Amino acid sequence: MTDFRLASVPPATGPLPVTRGAMTLSLADPGPLWSVAPHRGEAAAVSRALQEAIGVSLPGPGRRHAAGGASVQWFGRNLWLVAGVAPPDLPGAAVTDQGDGWVTFDLAGPEGADVMARLIPVDTRPAAMPDQAAIRTELHGMMVAVARTAPDTLRIMGFRSMASTLTRTITEAMERVAAI
Repeated sequence: MTDFRLASVPPATGPLPVTRGAMTLSLADPGPLWSVAPHRGEAAAVSRALQEAIGVSLPGPGRRHAAGGASVQWFGRNLWLVAGVAPPDLPGAAVTDQGDGWVTFDLAGPEGADVMARLIPVDTRPAAMPDQAAIRTELHGMMVAVARTAPDTLRIMGFRSMASTLTRTITEAMERVAAI
């Protein structure tokens, strides 16, 4: 019997990190990614099970919880993304490995919201999108998730197949902001 092993290949994103002005776009490694979709009426039980196992519960819409290397981010109606750790056995939910489907970037710097204002129809300034806020939106025709992970850092997740396009699009917006 032949032993086949798959090698993890980083997404094609071009040369990263990229710095323009006071902003840096870098490839982030969120660790394992799992979607969690509780069955009808099971969200509270799933949230308790996650809290007990990984120290993070299901946040409300538009929020993200993080602790000890694990995070749980609202990802849409009745859908959350667990990052950094594998979730425990959750009989009350559909759980799916998402690790190969997403590319994750960190946009760090005080003008990150100005960059995003050129790309998405959502206000990402800290007053409108405080620490640990999370959204799903469109960025130039590509669906993305954006979360504020620190006062000057936005985490941007997009489909892995769009990694190069996302890199180029965000870098171009960074160049426009830096030129002002």
